[in-house]
Amino acid sequence: MKITKIVNDTIIIILMTGVLLALIEIVLRVSVPEMGAYRKSPKSTAFQFNDKYLVSLKPNHSIVHRVKKENGGGSVNWQTNSLGFRGEELDPKKKPRIIVYGDSNVLARFSEDKDTYTNALQSILQSNNLNAQVINAGIAGAGPDQNLIRLREDFPQVKPDIVIFHLFADNDYGDIMRNRLYDIADNGELIKTVHPVTIDKKLTSKGALIGHLTRNLYLQGAINYLVTSIQEQKQNALSVQQKVDQTLNKLEQLTQSEYHIYKNELPRQSSHFGDHYDIDIATDPRSESAQIKIKLMEKVVLTAKQFCDEKKIPFLVVVQPSMIDLTNLNPNYGRYQDLAQKYPLYKQSNLTDPLKNICIRHNVHCVHLIDSYRQNDPDSLYLGDGHWNAKGQWLAAEQTQKKLKQILAP
Repeated sequence: MKITKIVNDTIIIILMTGVLLALIEIVLRVSVPEMGAYRKSPKSTAFQFNDKYLVSLKPNHSIVHRVKKENGGGSVNWQTNSLGFRGEELDPKKKPRIIVYGDSNVLARFSEDKDTYTNALQSILQSNNLNAQVINAGIAGAGPDQNLIRLREDFPQVKPDIVIFHLFADNDYGDIMRNRLYDIADNGELIKTVHPVTIDKKLTSKGALIGHLTRNLYLQGAINYLVTSIQEQKQNALSVQQKVDQTLNKLEQLTQSEYHIYKNELPRQSSHFGDHYDIDIATDPRSESAQIKIKLMEKVVLTAKQFCDEKKIPFLVVVQPSMIDLTNLNPNYGRYQDLAQKYPLYKQSNLTDPLKNICIRHNVHCVHLIDSYRQNDPDSLYLGDGHWNAKGQWLAAEQTQKKLKQILAP
């Protein structure tokens, strides 16, 4: 009898809790609709595990992406084709076929199709009487090492005429170190590591299920709002300098931890989605971890170029500078002028210069956006979270078209 009573009481409590939560959800939707803006979409909505390069996009998948508040809010509808690229299917009538590999800046979930870098580039090329198709091969969080593997995997099906590697001079160096997919052998060659490619925690079935069940709840938005408000209150109690110091100290510690994992030949421990500013290269490019990151980047870029050379197709690198190094839009990092005071070796171009030198050294076609961005009001080219905005993408596309015109000239 006691067991039956306990079971009945438990069922009643569960039902009452469910009814109460449902009532709260209804009240929030009717009385506080703005809570919907604070809901978070699980990353697994569009992404899936890939046993070769960690993460890929689900093919033939339609997504409604809720844009972050600091990026203007709202939502963007986008979809993938049968090959898992954002946008339309491959069109054999459009030539040349250009594929652009990159991270979240290229995928550009925060932008409508017409404003993405790849669509902007295609539009500009077509307006210049070149019936090109530009394929968006961006994946949020993807590093150049993953894109090197993807290039080899995609080539037989895609058969591109031109390959573009977008490199984000903010976190792409660190991606190669964190992912643990490649290393440099004693003879200086780029080699695959022995570490297994394991599923990212953010893509596990448990996390995906919970995210799928809660992603549309305004109650989730209310909880996120409360958590965010508490965090903001704590941050508001700090001075501007304390906030900056806190952010930079965390970055330094995180960078040291990641280098420890790499140096001790340990398997990947970071999330594919755990990108952050490469503070070691930015503030001391001579440091041991910075030098290793630059060497890894050089080997990846060179290997990609050699692959394209073998296929007799042009290979182009597009380097996007970090918002942190060109603007003062992110208060948590301080002004770039202040970074120079805290770190004597800091320069705005510390993250772009190595890529420029790599391209020169290996005769790689390259578009360095830092100069054109500086000349076009850099504050107007970025979103609040550091991604380029529509204006930034169109400017990059214009610069890329000029370079492609040179490459394709008879």
